[in-house]
Amino acid sequence: MRATLLSVVLFYMITLPGSPAKANPDTLSVSQDTSFQFTPPAPSWIKKHQRVILKSSGVLLATGLFITAYNRYDRPVHFLSQQNRSPFTDNSAKVLQPLGTAVPIHATFATLFAVGAFAKRPKMKEAAVVGLSSFYLNALLTDKLKKSFQRHRPSNTNDSHLFEGANGDGKNTSFPSSHTSNAFAAATAIASVYHDHRWIPQAAYGVATLVGLSRINDNKHWASDVLAGAAVGYLTGKATYWGYHRIKKGITRKSWIVTPVWQNGQTGVAAALQF
Repeated sequence: MRATLLSVVLFYMITLPGSPAKANPDTLSVSQDTSFQFTPPAPSWIKKHQRVILKSSGVLLATGLFITAYNRYDRPVHFLSQQNRSPFTDNSAKVLQPLGTAVPIHATFATLFAVGAFAKRPKMKEAAVVGLSSFYLNALLTDKLKKSFQRHRPSNTNDSHLFEGANGDGKNTSFPSSHTSNAFAAATAIASVYHDHRWIPQAAYGVATLVGLSRINDNKHWASDVLAGAAVGYLTGKATYWGYHRIKKGITRKSWIVTPVWQNGQTGVAAALQF
């Protein structure tokens, strides 16, 4: 009898509706994190190295233009420029040619530095320092190249491939064009400092290009001389700008120290820049 009652009670408990079943917390878990995180795809190799590719392409293009001009277009450009030479082109060349020489370049950058210092325009002062430095570096490099190649000018010969090399007498200095390299060194310095301005780089490179064309008009250079001068000036200008900022970043502390000097009965003042 007792066994029968116990069985009835157990059966009733099992079949009783509404009795909730407790889940084992160790066997049931519900994720509460419903957020979605998007990870952008990694940039392609071309996009990561876009600036390097563009600069390398520019160098290759300039090299190709120089080789093409040297092999095929030096003499045709020379003949064409002289056949179309006129009083207007000669007068224009007289105005433009001095812009590639030392005195106007020094005067330009000295004025920039003075105005920058007076008006507290640091970019003007930077352009003056970088510009003069690039001019001196370019002058050394261009002079070395002239002495190494010693190419005859178009005013002396119709043979555009006539070089004497380093063993020449030093009278033939057509390659590269120093006027063009000076103008492009100055233009690159200004364009690099004012790279965030739209018209200043265009104006600077435009004037430098006209200086190079004036040398072709005056029958002083072959076309490849001018292209080589533009490349040398551009590279020295960029190298000087890069070096200036490297040095500027490396200087942590600087100050001028001025001290009186007495030596061998002479008085004077010594100044030193402390980094």
